[in-house]
Amino acid sequence: MNIKNIAYILMTMSFIMIISGGVSSFVNELHADKERTYNRINLVNDEFEVFSANTSVFEEFRDELHENVLNNLYLETMYQDDIATKNKLSNYENLVDELVKNVKKLDKLCTDVYYPDSSANSKCSNYKTIYEQVINYFVADINEYNKNITKYNEYQKAIDPNLLLKKYNSKKEYIDYDGDGDFAGKED
Repeated sequence: MNIKNIAYILMTMSFIMIISGGVSSFVNELHADKERTYNRINLVNDEFEVFSANTSVFEEFRDELHENVLNNLYLETMYQDDIATKNKLSNYENLVDELVKNVKKLDKLCTDVYYPDSSANSKCSNYKTIYEQVINYFVADINEYNKNITKYNEYQKAIDPNLLLKKYNSKKEYIDYDGDGDFAGKED
């Protein structure tokens, strides 16, 4: 065998090794990417589960709040119930704030991502509407409560202006979080 043949064989072997290394690297990266994608899908599922649980707590609290407080506001007892009512409303807002934390996590996992799992994609689109409803229900409830405070203060001015009440303050406003042009849950 002459040197030309040996050089040709060595070059061919080197070329084959480079190609096989590249293919191996590509396959390994493809496998790692698939694993990262499925790990992210699991994160979406886990975060949505926490979000759903917190949404259920919100709904139960809201039902109880309506049943025991908001549907039983009477001008004659609003002053004496004011502190307890505002504490309940503050707890109500805290539940909304917990959902805000969940939504931020879901936003990171779902924004501009399409998963090869229809369940994850469904969760990524549904949480926005659910969150929108929660915020808008909360804002509607606070607005309704504050309307009752206005009625109470108008009633109370003639009787004893020293017993006026302050409205519940929240910086939350109606939102269209899913961007569909509809404010889901807005009751006004």
